[in-house]
Amino acid sequence: MTVKARGIACALGTVIAVAAAAAGATPLSKGVPAQSAAPAKAAPEPLPPAVKAAFSEAYPQATVRQVIHEKAHGHEQYEIESVDQGLKLHVSYKPDGSVISVEQEVAAADVPAAVTAAITARYPQATLGVCERATEKKSTYYDIGLKGAPVDSVRLTPDGKWVSPKPGK
Repeated sequence: MTVKARGIACALGTVIAVAAAAAGATPLSKGVPAQSAAPAKAAPEPLPPAVKAAFSEAYPQATVRQVIHEKAHGHEQYEIESVDQGLKLHVSYKPDGSVISVEQEVAAADVPAAVTAAITARYPQATLGVCERATEKKSTYYDIGLKGAPVDSVRLTPDGKWVSPKPGK
């Protein structure tokens, strides 16, 4: 094999190895049987009955995508990532089933008029991107992604008061 051919074969082997690693395949070693390229999936996190009941009652049509069991700010919680009527929905619960926070995607048409008026007044050229209504500790606000504005996103209360960015920014 010529030096040039050996270089091409080596480069091709590297490309194949990189592609295989990206796909999750494990390299073969002498004497080790080939393994499946499909990565093993972890078993889904079981929900405490109180959390499962609270979520099912509040969002009977939602499809659960993922459950994350974690400690945040020193407190155990379960975050359920789901889709409800075609819109993203993330709800965090304490193990006893009480709600910590809700982040729910909303259609731009469902954003309160006071919020859209405040955005239009400050950023007249902006268009709304992804819109979310978030509720935490009895406070509700809207996180709105913007296109064509000097900021990527804003946060306002339902009555159109700015949370971020602060006025003048």
